[in-house]
Amino acid sequence: MIKMAKRKKKRLSKIGKIFFTILALLIIGLLLCLAFTHQNLFNKEDQTPENNLNISQNVDTEKPKITYVTNMFRTKVGNEVDLLKDVTATDNSNEILTVSIEGDYDFGISGTYKLKYTATDSSGNKAEEDFILKVYMDGINLDLSKLTEGNYQTFTTSKGYEGITLNGITYVEGFIIANKTYSVPNNYGSGLEKETQDAFNKMVSAAKLENINVNIQSGFRSYEKQSNIYNRHVREEGIAEADTYSARPGHSEHQTGTAMDLNWIDTRLEERADGKWLFANAYKYGFILRYPNGKTNETGYIYEPWHYRYVGKELAEKLYNNGNWLTVEDYFGLTSIYEN
Repeated sequence: MIKMAKRKKKRLSKIGKIFFTILALLIIGLLLCLAFTHQNLFNKEDQTPENNLNISQNVDTEKPKITYVTNMFRTKVGNEVDLLKDVTATDNSNEILTVSIEGDYDFGISGTYKLKYTATDSSGNKAEEDFILKVYMDGINLDLSKLTEGNYQTFTTSKGYEGITLNGITYVEGFIIANKTYSVPNNYGSGLEKETQDAFNKMVSAAKLENINVNIQSGFRSYEKQSNIYNRHVREEGIAEADTYSARPGHSEHQTGTAMDLNWIDTRLEERADGKWLFANAYKYGFILRYPNGKTNETGYIYEPWHYRYVGKELAEKLYNNGNWLTVEDYFGLTSIYEN
């Protein structure tokens, strides 16, 4: 009986050791967890705005900077220009950035294209700058090479078209304007413009194929010649009457080198074969009937079936309007009224 009691006591002692060992391990693990949690809480409390300042400073949020010489490009249909010439982009990290163009445009189609320069750095910061590409119709008179920064003024017509005044000459959408409101300098012009003459020669050749003769009765007129013509009419019929059919010097389209009186200076021209041919075909060669019937309130002049003006095929077709001629004044939104 004594021996058996000793064995039982020894067995309980081993179980106790195991129990206390497991308990100790659990306590140690719990203490470690508490210590780890406390450290995390301490770290979070320590992350104040002041302590985070250095972290935020390392994040690049600054956009690149795009520099350019002009935000307006002008060219004629078919003439391409380098839209990215002298356009650069810089970044605060001194990256080498590429400038791209956003938006659709076509040098072969006239119109005003609103585009954007864009540049993006490696941090995803994107810079944008707006610019405009203006592609003029064919037949424009404006010498685009003469447009330099600050030497011209722009305006917008009542119908939203761009006007430019350069050296005393007014252009709308690139076309020189001479009417009662707008004049040209006394020394402007020296003859028919080459483009006008070339187009006229083509029209003459086409008319001959249909047995129609087209000839110029009056082409380019200098300021002095127009002055003599106008003053003669004033002496004969007075200013009010003369102003209905004769332009004051400086206001005549003939001085621009783009206009001409054809075949017969008489309203009965419209009844003849040559007058009918011109009415129906001149636009195909870039010429417009400048003073249509019933449009005196727009042009300031009486109906002149003999007076044609070169504007290029694109605009001429628009103004022909399927035989219901529109005026330059109506199309562009211009006036034709003398100041006094």
